[in-house]
Amino acid sequence: MRVPWFAALALFLPTLCPGADQPAFMGDIHPLLEHYCFKCHGAEKHKGDLDLSTFTSEDAAQHGARTWRTVRAKLDEKEMPPEKSPQPTAAELATMSAWLATVKRPPGPPDPGRVTIRRLNRSEYDNTIRDLIGLDLKPAEGFPSDDVGEGFDNIGDALSLPPLLLEKYVDSATAILDKAIVHEGVELHATGEQLPGTADGKPLTPRSDGQARTLNGAGEVWLDVGVPADGRFQLRAKVGADAGGGDPVVLAISVDGEAPKDFRISAKAGAPASLGETVPLTKGAHRFALRFANPVSQPIKKPAPASAASAAAQAKADKPIGPRSLVIESVELKGPPGPPIPESHKRIFIAKPGPGVSRQDAARTIIGAFATRAFRRPVEADKLERLLHIVELADQQGEVFEDAIGYGLQAVLVSPEFLFRVERDRAPTEPNNAYALDDWELASRLSYFLWSTMPDDALFALAKQGTLHDPKVLEQQARRMLKDPKAHALTETFGEQWLQLRSLETRQPDPKAFPDYDKPLRKAMYDEAALFFENVVHEDRSVLEFLDADYTFLNDRLARHYGIANVEGPQFRKVQLKDHVRGGVLTMAGILTLTSNPTRTSPVKRGKWILEEIVNQPPPPPPPAVGELPQQGTGATTGLSLRQLMERHRADAVCASCHQRMDPLGFGLENYDGIGRWRGDVDGKALDVAGTLPGGRKFNGPVELKALFMARKEDFARCLASKLLTFALGRGLKDDDDMTVEDASAALARDQYRFSTLVAQVVTSYPFRYRRAP
Repeated sequence: MRVPWFAALALFLPTLCPGADQPAFMGDIHPLLEHYCFKCHGAEKHKGDLDLSTFTSEDAAQHGARTWRTVRAKLDEKEMPPEKSPQPTAAELATMSAWLATVKRPPGPPDPGRVTIRRLNRSEYDNTIRDLIGLDLKPAEGFPSDDVGEGFDNIGDALSLPPLLLEKYVDSATAILDKAIVHEGVELHATGEQLPGTADGKPLTPRSDGQARTLNGAGEVWLDVGVPADGRFQLRAKVGADAGGGDPVVLAISVDGEAPKDFRISAKAGAPASLGETVPLTKGAHRFALRFANPVSQPIKKPAPASAASAAAQAKADKPIGPRSLVIESVELKGPPGPPIPESHKRIFIAKPGPGVSRQDAARTIIGAFATRAFRRPVEADKLERLLHIVELADQQGEVFEDAIGYGLQAVLVSPEFLFRVERDRAPTEPNNAYALDDWELASRLSYFLWSTMPDDALFALAKQGTLHDPKVLEQQARRMLKDPKAHALTETFGEQWLQLRSLETRQPDPKAFPDYDKPLRKAMYDEAALFFENVVHEDRSVLEFLDADYTFLNDRLARHYGIANVEGPQFRKVQLKDHVRGGVLTMAGILTLTSNPTRTSPVKRGKWILEEIVNQPPPPPPPAVGELPQQGTGATTGLSLRQLMERHRADAVCASCHQRMDPLGFGLENYDGIGRWRGDVDGKALDVAGTLPGGRKFNGPVELKALFMARKEDFARCLASKLLTFALGRGLKDDDDMTVEDASAALARDQYRFSTLVAQVVTSYPFRYRRAP
């Protein structure tokens, strides 16, 4: 086993002997950095976005653990200082090593950072609309593309809000609700006491459990209805009366205050009968009024008596007019049948106006519930009143109930509370100027991390109970969510972007160089990587399988491309591999294709991809004056191999430091051509796939290269933890996040590197649950 230089020096250098004074940062280390490092990593120039001159005190340096970890790795691998730059002496290296060993985790919780308020990206918007409305419409497909930062499209500092997107939000809200809401067919039934009205000039209070309504004097009841379209409607009233010995009771029915139609009631109060009419109505709001037209009456006139005797008999038989009453047992209104009611409509209209339920009460129930789910927290009273005012204004314009509600819902869908993931500032409660996120905010962080959508009912319930902030509950919910089909979103969002699979769509290998490449093959390449990632998540397998595995997912087309027999049919299936030529993401055709040039492989692009996505040490951008590598076989390059061309390129000192890291990695994958097929030679010449990494580690070919990564699996664990934490938080990482990454990678090692363990570490971490106060 190779002993690191700092361990070897520790055996004999006096600076590391027991009892010797420990180096001080400002007195011993800062001068070394100034002499050897500031030229490239100082205030004037900071390659790799690294400025060591910002550490101007012992305290500041001790809080830069993440930076010093990078410095130590570069020194250990002998990557820095560059070969042609002045080199520190053994004693100076030992001094640096001794001081680096003193950099400890600072006491207390870390700074959790602040996540810039960010809008929903396109996939989050689509998924949220799907789960809020119940329709998978994908309205965001027409939105401008999302900005990307830190490798992901959910980073708050990167997501902008162009004017065009604002217009799209408004148009989208209208289109979504047009599809989600239908006009129900009108079919109302109310008992008499469920209807509002007046009696003797005083209001009648509707009763939801009421039965028949008896009017003993002047009075009326009414039925309000919203008509979605012009049509003919049938009104039926079941009524009876007691004329009290006078004229027959008259029921006057009017529509919208127009001249009433009178109905003489012959049915008795105890045995009501139905009557009614068919009336044409136009789209809009209407009122049917049923009025007791003659509460006061005269005796029934009879023929004059024929004689005095008969007159006396008649007078004896006559009685005075008794009490009169109109009994309204029920009222019904039916219109033309409406369309089938979709699930989206049912999900929205959880209440409707009718007997015992006013339009205002129904609107409050609907808008309140919808806004709470859309805003991912209980809607505040003043905001609810503003939304209800919109509905009220629509009511006043004669809109039918569904359309009036639609205007209120449109306001919800263009509200910042819906379009943005809002985390409210609060006063700090922690010594480090931080405060805990509330349960509603945690529910959103959790759901958008794992599902890229709004919380489900279970998360909302826990948030309402106030128990979601418990780390044990958070972990339980995360493990539950990983088993849910909606966790497929983690493949489409994190997996795609981590592996850079989205760029495969735009890769167009030259058809002359690679005539076998077509859209079905490209689709198969994508599916292999996506299915592999999803299998690791769904089966809770070791994340080390991303480095190397004894299986993959193939269909017949991709199997032929790989030279693997006995795979028939277009459907994908899990296939056991016989060797390590394939296995893991490094040797997948999709990754190898997206890291190639149109006409040939690109060791630089492949090496750069590995540095970015496997070891999390991305190289800095190339200097602006650096040109493209010349084409092989033309002019001065005739007879030169790709490796020889790259060696010429590395002769430039400006390029050497990065290429000595990238190129060996890329050349280790040269057995795979520009679309990922295996090859042993190029134009009859054997391929040189051997390489030496900075620090002296050697390998020969892709199998040994993968073995090197497996031997340092803790490096990959830190890389993946950093990527997943970045995605979960929606921001770039900083020094204080390093302890979270270290804790996560250590937990992975303790639990066989299972994917769910990494997720659990992220969601229970301090920066996931807390936020720095402004």
